[in-house]
Amino acid sequence: MAASAAPVAGMIGEAFVDVPTAVWLVEDPVERVAAVGGQFAIVVEHALAHGGVLTTGPGDAPEGALVWFDRTKDEPPIPNYDARLRAACGRHYEAFAELDRILAEQHPAEPHLYVALVGVRADARGRGIAADLFRDIHKGLDESGTAAYLEAVSPRTAALYASLGYRPHGEPFPIGAGGPPLYPMWRPAGG
Repeated sequence: MAASAAPVAGMIGEAFVDVPTAVWLVEDPVERVAAVGGQFAIVVEHALAHGGVLTTGPGDAPEGALVWFDRTKDEPPIPNYDARLRAACGRHYEAFAELDRILAEQHPAEPHLYVALVGVRADARGRGIAADLFRDIHKGLDESGTAAYLEAVSPRTAALYASLGYRPHGEPFPIGAGGPPLYPMWRPAGG
């Protein structure tokens, strides 16, 4: 289904409100939704132009979304990203910039599709929406012989991704001094 950036970023931002990474980045839950949603809006907008966004549900109120980038080829940088991130995250900018730096350092060099964001609206969870979105993406990846990479935000999400063919890709890494770990995972072409 076609998507636009604002509803997708808003839904994923709300889905991430209690994720350890988001809690560590922004302590206050109201500020967290705004800052995380603002950063996600930048990422989703860029994915619509230079990657892809799959959604389920109506375009103005998606139930689930998967946001990805094709790292088998060069991707242009996000225009004015630093200034836009400062505007979106306000006083939390430094934490988000540090997270971006750590993710870039940990990112694999091998060609792959990068699953940047996955989210399901709270009232739609438990119905297999995320798994269905992954199956849609994996079909094309398997046909083209392309691997996929993502960072799971918890052992629970890592278990879901493992059930979809992802395996650990190195050791978990913290998002900053004292921050929660992310779990890098790789799915070879063909699962």
